[in-house]
Amino acid sequence: MTAVWNAPPPLAGLVRAAGRHRVLAVCLPDLRLPEFAASATPCETERRFLERWPQQSACVQFAAPNILHGLLPGCALWLMPPVCAARLHEHFSDGLQWQTEPVPQTAAAPQKPWYRPSENAGGKPPQHVAVVGAGIAGAATAYALAVRGVRVTVLEAAAAAHAASGNRQGLLYAKISAHDTAQTELLLGGYGHSRRLLDALLPERENWQPCGLLHLNHNPAEARRNAGLAMQTHHSHLYRGVSVHEAGKIAGIDVYSDGLYWPQGAWLHPPALVRALLAHPNITLHEHTPLLAAQWQDGAWRLQTPAHSFSAAHIVYCTGADSPRLPALSDLPWQLIRGQTGLAAATAYTGRLKTALSAACYISPAWQGLHCYGASFTPHDSGSGWREADEEHNRRELLRLHPQLAAELAASPAGAGHAAVRCDSPDHLPCVGRLADYAAMKRLYAKLAHDKNYPLHDSCPYLPNAWVNAAHGSRALATAPWCAEQLAAEILGLPQPFSRRLREALHPNRHIVRAIVRSHEAGQGVSPFGK
Repeated sequence: MTAVWNAPPPLAGLVRAAGRHRVLAVCLPDLRLPEFAASATPCETERRFLERWPQQSACVQFAAPNILHGLLPGCALWLMPPVCAARLHEHFSDGLQWQTEPVPQTAAAPQKPWYRPSENAGGKPPQHVAVVGAGIAGAATAYALAVRGVRVTVLEAAAAAHAASGNRQGLLYAKISAHDTAQTELLLGGYGHSRRLLDALLPERENWQPCGLLHLNHNPAEARRNAGLAMQTHHSHLYRGVSVHEAGKIAGIDVYSDGLYWPQGAWLHPPALVRALLAHPNITLHEHTPLLAAQWQDGAWRLQTPAHSFSAAHIVYCTGADSPRLPALSDLPWQLIRGQTGLAAATAYTGRLKTALSAACYISPAWQGLHCYGASFTPHDSGSGWREADEEHNRRELLRLHPQLAAELAASPAGAGHAAVRCDSPDHLPCVGRLADYAAMKRLYAKLAHDKNYPLHDSCPYLPNAWVNAAHGSRALATAPWCAEQLAAEILGLPQPFSRRLREALHPNRHIVRAIVRSHEAGQGVSPFGK
């Protein structure tokens, strides 16, 4: 059972409970970071907790659970913001053991049948899982399972971090709205998780830097959005509004704009994170091993590749831009978006840039003598080769972002940057969850085409033990590892990081149901997916 408090307890109380529980949940009664202090005679566990607390708590947010590892031996500390405190049943199914007066819980509303877990959910946890794809999503999914004792086989058609995860320098921050949306919940929860993951897996910081990020007010819409966020003082440790003068001091050069500053923001070399995730001893990576066929047979997935066959209890597709061509995923409405970044050698002036700058494009501080900038955004384009036209586009956007940086870097080209195809979805939210038999699902829920409120009760015809973590678009650094945590929790029957709202917002079945509802308007025989 999960030990739960209605407010932050004394640190000694947490330490005592950690000896009896693997999960501790602390409900935060208000939008403030908890404060912990050592007892009069602190033990070694208390001292270690307090040493690690500043780093672990730096990205605590109030939109989703904050799951902190390494503070207490053998146990995870969940900090539950007020929005979660009355809905703990959405996260913990193993029962709650209140250490204080309970927080009254709201009753759970009935779930739509296409979002209900399958009837065989909660069975025996698998010992072996196959993950298809070794980009950020695949590597993070493999890692989330591996650290929980699962043996994972990763099949990668090319090389790890080859495609959209192969950019030289990506940025970690959360471009959110000031409103309580599912996307804001996802991005804030994911931002904190990824930031802590970097500290844990790459502590030497050779391939990333917590340089902070300035998102500039480059048009009236961005100025309004950033102003709304700057008013959220409970998140001032995560992001705050800055003046033109303060922005220049932070950046190390004049930036000619006010904006929103993310002090814990970072640039990172995504392939380094992928390699660190895949280095876990429970993970076996097979590169240049494309999946040719997957068949459920005798209680396991039989996976065929050009040279070998594999067997696993579960299969997780983390296939990015390859998703549309896979039979299990082809009914979902994937959107492919081409992106390209550029590289230029640092100069004496550009080397003064101390933080990442973002507006309609971005530029990172120099790393190993080079700046990375971009990125282009071309929907419905599956070309992954480098293009001069996209380089010219990125140079123009850089000129709009910062004329002097652009002029300096125009005289110091450093060869082609990175081009790849991102995978997105129509609502710009990832697809994360269990996969259904979509042909059977369309037949089962066909009446929704004539009446979207038709009372249906039949549970969804899910594929056995098949899952997806894809469509992260340009936000994968913040979203993919967090979604991997949720997927691992579902597969293994553990406490779930996502609220019910977020699980349903990301569930792949949402696309099928929407398509059925819209099919009447689209016309008989016309697919709402445009296929």
